[in-house]
Amino acid sequence: MHSWHGKTLSIDLSTGKIGTQGLSEELLTTHIGGRGLGMAMMKDYFKLDPFDAHMPMIFAVGPLCGTPAPASSRMSVVSRSPLTNTITDSSVGGTFPLKLKAAGYDALVITGKATSPVYIAIQNDRVELKDASQLWGKGCLETNKLLEASGSSACIGPAGEKLVRFANIMVGGANSAGRGGLGAVMGSKNLKAIVVDGTHKVSIADSSAFKKAQDDVMRLLRASPVVMGELGLGEYGTATLVDIVGRRRMAPTENFKKTFFPDSGAYSGPGIKKT
Repeated sequence: MHSWHGKTLSIDLSTGKIGTQGLSEELLTTHIGGRGLGMAMMKDYFKLDPFDAHMPMIFAVGPLCGTPAPASSRMSVVSRSPLTNTITDSSVGGTFPLKLKAAGYDALVITGKATSPVYIAIQNDRVELKDASQLWGKGCLETNKLLEASGSSACIGPAGEKLVRFANIMVGGANSAGRGGLGAVMGSKNLKAIVVDGTHKVSIADSSAFKKAQDDVMRLLRASPVVMGELGLGEYGTATLVDIVGRRRMAPTENFKKTFFPDSGAYSGPGIKKT
């Protein structure tokens, strides 16, 4: 199989059991991307309470992650939201998805609840549960700084520890898996953080065709003022898209009753920078 490793890392925090399972080519090719894979793996658990110890948290990446494709270091975190009680996914970037793929896994599935705060350390095939009592109570920036020597981290802060239902999971201290309150699910498992590093590479079926497609995409990105312009993503991050979406009247408002929010400028890139 090209681009995938065909392997899931499973960790049960209640028992401390750590193992790997294979992923079939059929499953991977019919449920493309981290979101598709994660949702497919949730099918037997969607009726569980979000804070049930058996409720899995799934960190899944897609086939482009680990390749030179632009903006491909992305991951979906999938579980049941304590905020909405629906099965949800939250997409996040940073180096963590790339490191998870480099460790040799297409998905990390975490179940159970530790008896005391722990964090997970993954270095290729070496996976350990470590005491996180000294990290508990610390913010995400500080936690990331303490763990970054061992790899890229995904962690929660005090909000997740206290099961605040809109708590985020912070990746690398700065990127957020910010939808659905999945930081609270992580906190309910007494899981402070995951830190991962790896050395595995993925294979590409046709390197020359892939390079041509990569060059085509990069040419389009370089031509886009939104991406490469002075007031684009490099300056404001995704907040630069707020004004563009607003002008096109594409901003879901009042639970999708409307598509325009007149005060969106307050949280646009320039608006945030000004205040």
